[in-house]
Amino acid sequence: IRVYRWSAVAIGLVGVLLISWPKLTLLRSGAALGDQEVLGVIAAFAAAAISAIAMLLVRNLVQTEKTATIVLWFSSTASVLSLLTLPFGWQPLTPVQAALLVVAGFCGGLGQILMTAAYRHAEASVVAPFEYSSMILGVVVGYLVFGDVASLNTLAGGLIVVAAGIFIIWRERQLGLERTRTRRATPPQG
Repeated sequence: IRVYRWSAVAIGLVGVLLISWPKLTLLRSGAALGDQEVLGVIAAFAAAAISAIAMLLVRNLVQTEKTATIVLWFSSTASVLSLLTLPFGWQPLTPVQAALLVVAGFCGGLGQILMTAAYRHAEASVVAPFEYSSMILGVVVGYLVFGDVASLNTLAGGLIVVAAGIFIIWRERQLGLERTRTRRATPPQG
């Protein structure tokens, strides 16, 4: 992986931090985060680290396993592990909540299939910036569905994330063109 790609991934992460910064600053207006907010921040960082590990594992698995196999094991393991949350506040679902969870599960499963396919065809550092784009889609859906207005930090960070992703696409295209030119210019051996 070349320095340009790592730099773009790092810049994308800066965009993510810019989006998150107002919630991460412990001393904003002299008020510290509450215990629940601190747990949320810790959980978000832990989730990011664990997701990165999963991303690298999936990238390795696609070399030897079928997409369906990876997604089945990933989803089955996640389902079993999610049962561990039952003692921490399970409440019966209304029919609307159950329907929304089924739709969320369908969307999550389809997203996992597509992401696994993406790792089959591209390196993790190429795919990662597009995972960040889910935040941008979340802002759009949040506005259209719930009327949430994005903050300036969210908009600026989102633009940085998108720019980093576009740069990686452009750079990979340039490298691909360069490799093609090199292959054409190199005489066949033998």
